[in-house]
Amino acid sequence: MPKLAPLRLLAQSLLLSLILSLSVTVKATEVPLRSFTASYILTTKGMDLAIATLSLEPVKELWRWRLTTRARGIYSMFFRKKPNSETTFSHNPDQVRLQQIVISDEYDKDEYESASFDWNSGYMQVMRKGKRSSVALTRGVYDYQSIHLLAASMQLQQLKNATASLYGKGKLVETKLIDRGEGTVKIDGKDTEARIFEQTTAGSTLRVKYYYSVQNPLLPLLIERRDEDDRLITMKLRDVEWRS
Repeated sequence: MPKLAPLRLLAQSLLLSLILSLSVTVKATEVPLRSFTASYILTTKGMDLAIATLSLEPVKELWRWRLTTRARGIYSMFFRKKPNSETTFSHNPDQVRLQQIVISDEYDKDEYESASFDWNSGYMQVMRKGKRSSVALTRGVYDYQSIHLLAASMQLQQLKNATASLYGKGKLVETKLIDRGEGTVKIDGKDTEARIFEQTTAGSTLRVKYYYSVQNPLLPLLIERRDEDDRLITMKLRDVEWRS
């Protein structure tokens, strides 16, 4: 009997993770959506490298996250990449579902990547580096843009942690989002209240911290990404335009 205890604990842990994932998926649509466009300063090692623009807007019956990044000032002479990322999702009465992810670069055609989600068949079709693949879907799928929906849902439901599937490089891996409580971010010289979340992903040493507006839980005030080389890259809010 003692040998069964670890298996029992593992089963209980897996069941708890499943319950948390399903509850977030079912209630995610409680998050009220509002169109906005926000610009950010992208910084590393004390250098302001680029301007990033993040937007959320309705597209016919769907909604779309869009992120563009452009090198700033003298750095534009050395960094000619112009990456774009779009994530389209449906916002139905019972759940949020990704519909399509498109990643591209104006200067590099080989950087094109796409994922189309067919929830009826239970598979997503991926195009990456010129190769096609089919990947089985799981419930509660997000990427690094739509993860803001999960954080906002957690805030509204007062959940301290959640487990979901994360899309990255043509695959789905387990990711965990943990509510680290309240803090402040200095915006325009003023301390702004924020809710802090930390994200870790299976098989990766990448750590991401999100600081969200308390009044507008979908709006990131600051994003901190620390990669496997312990290099810190930050994306800090400059300004935001809200639309009705």
